[in-house]
Amino acid sequence: MSTFFYACITAMLCSFLLMPLLARFLRRRQILDEGGHRRIHRGFVPSMGGIIICVAFLFAMLLWIPIESVADRRFELAAIALIFFTGIRDDMDPLRPLYKLFVQIIAAAIVVIAGDIYINSFYGLFGIYEIPALLGHALSILFIIFITNAFNLIDGIDGLAAGIAILAFSFLAFWFYFAGYKTETLRMACIIGALIGFLYYNWQPASIFMGDTGSLMVGFILSTSALFFISENGKLPEDVPYKFPAVFSAGMAVVLLPLFDTTRIFILRIKQGKSPFLPDKQHLHHVLLHVMRTHARTVRIMLAGYVLIAGSVLIAGKFCKDWIILTGGILVCIIIDLLLARNVGRLVRKYGGKP
Repeated sequence: MSTFFYACITAMLCSFLLMPLLARFLRRRQILDEGGHRRIHRGFVPSMGGIIICVAFLFAMLLWIPIESVADRRFELAAIALIFFTGIRDDMDPLRPLYKLFVQIIAAAIVVIAGDIYINSFYGLFGIYEIPALLGHALSILFIIFITNAFNLIDGIDGLAAGIAILAFSFLAFWFYFAGYKTETLRMACIIGALIGFLYYNWQPASIFMGDTGSLMVGFILSTSALFFISENGKLPEDVPYKFPAVFSAGMAVVLLPLFDTTRIFILRIKQGKSPFLPDKQHLHHVLLHVMRTHARTVRIMLAGYVLIAGSVLIAGKFCKDWIILTGGILVCIIIDLLLARNVGRLVRKYGGKP
């Protein structure tokens, strides 16, 4: 366990010390994110903090993880590099959504097919167990792409994306530790440390954003780690204490908030006759920001909600079947959305925000 903390601290210090240097360089080069229009922030803020997150993550990995273990994950590292450079290109000069999607498909296919990380069973969900490899590959690629983009879309206010990622990776780190996956535990420690160092500068008022460079890369690492968790948890014997019988529910709990928010936004946009990829201000954090009026309050509520809901799903996953939890989760999400839709106007008037 001590190696976990050393890896985490190494990445955190690297991120903390290098982030201001990157911010200063970006300001000098006038590589800044302009506020206004669909942006919430004001003024000009550097938005490629993901570069240092990646540097800190890789540096700590190379320092604390045996090189042969790093080599074993070479396909995933290659895919992360592909996503990382796509994010840099998008931050410098925005890419069309279809171009980004094409790259994400390739990166996800590298992890699933070459890296052999994919779902090969439904683990009894709806009475289905083993599934054909081709179907497992396709579903796993879709899972990675959807979660990667879902995480990218929640990066809308100061501290939210980094905060959720730290919580999600922390759960995965503890599970991997108790399940005996040392390399995965250390990988989680490295990304957690890198994100903590970044969060110091990203908390309101943020002096730097992670940008697509960071949000796509972190979302990709989260999606592949969650996929690995689902796959490995499903293989464990039923009598193992850290086994979650509701395999898919446990995996979905880790990415529940971005998953719900993105699905909700896509449905809203389609109902309004808009493209589901068109940016707007209908996300959960935008709605809550109207009421709470500050990024910090909004993020605290979102993080508390994430812990409460994800924790409830994980606890239920020890006792209930997958289909019961998934059905109940969908109903809860529908109720939450209906309450938001009907009461946000009243809450805004009560707390003096601007709708």
